[in-house]
Amino acid sequence: MATATSLKLVHNSDRDRFELWDDETFMGLVGYEMDGEVFILLHTVIEERFGQQGIARLLVSLVLTRMRLDGARIRPVCSYVRRFLVRFPEYQLLVAAN
Repeated sequence: MATATSLKLVHNSDRDRFELWDDETFMGLVGYEMDGEVFILLHTVIEERFGQQGIARLLVSLVLTRMRLDGARIRPVCSYVRRFLVRFPEYQLLVAAN
């Protein structure tokens, strides 16, 4: 994997997902759908060759940090994001009331 400075998070709203790229290499995504102003986080997918390297954790951390900065609300359906929120409770404030 290249240096961290080559990583970028892209909000691909046309495809309803946040993507992680390393220069021109697609690494993974967090897919969502919208419920009003709430992002329903559906799934986290990492390219197989990047598995078991902490990329999912990095990706979800970047997505949630961006959402926190934007003042967004989430509803975590994705099992990985749900486990992440348990491990990193500082992001719990993003979860929308039901």
